[in-house]
Amino acid sequence: MTASTRQAIMAMSRLKLSGRIGDSMKKILGVLTIIVLLVSVCFYFFPKQPKNIFDEIYQETEKTYRSNNILRHIDGFKIRPDWPSDDPNISYTPFGKYETLPKGYSDITIDLNFGKGIKGVLILFERKTNSNITLWYSAHYNMQKKVLKKELAIFEEPRKPGQFIDDEEKVREYLRKNNISKEELEKDYDEIINQKVLKDWCSIYDSKYSSGNYGEVKVETQWENW
Repeated sequence: MTASTRQAIMAMSRLKLSGRIGDSMKKILGVLTIIVLLVSVCFYFFPKQPKNIFDEIYQETEKTYRSNNILRHIDGFKIRPDWPSDDPNISYTPFGKYETLPKGYSDITIDLNFGKGIKGVLILFERKTNSNITLWYSAHYNMQKKVLKKELAIFEEPRKPGQFIDDEEKVREYLRKNNISKEELEKDYDEIINQKVLKDWCSIYDSKYSSGNYGEVKVETQWENW
């Protein structure tokens, strides 16, 4: 075998080896591409999955509030009449109010914020006591932190526009004077948030959660240790 023949055979061998390596690299790159795509899909899709019932309310309303707001389907609940709106002051903060109310309660509202500030869901309601005060409850869900805060303020009746008491010590003093226990506060919360609002939500949406199973959410109750 001549030197030139040996060189030609060696060159062909190197080409074949290079081809095999090239094919292997293509397969590896193909597998890596698929893995990267799957990871990207997971990072995009799974964080958007609702972790709790308040996530559901927020996300489903966000999808529909500019057109046929899903909350319109709740019986006895009315969306603010000027919705949807292009007014920059309210265009990302849909709001609605119950017209049908459980006995003894008033001004049950649901507010959502999809714009600046703390994104989330705010549910407010009132109960007039036998004395000259009205209990003003708020349940605020922080979408980012996955935290639900249950808080209380008080209106002195007859109330003055924009005036209410939310200083905790003063609120507790009013409750003591009127013999209102934290158990009574919790009963009000359950009556409206759980038995009314969340059950209404589950009646219009095939929820994974319920009024008895919120899902992954931290609940902070202002009056828990009162």
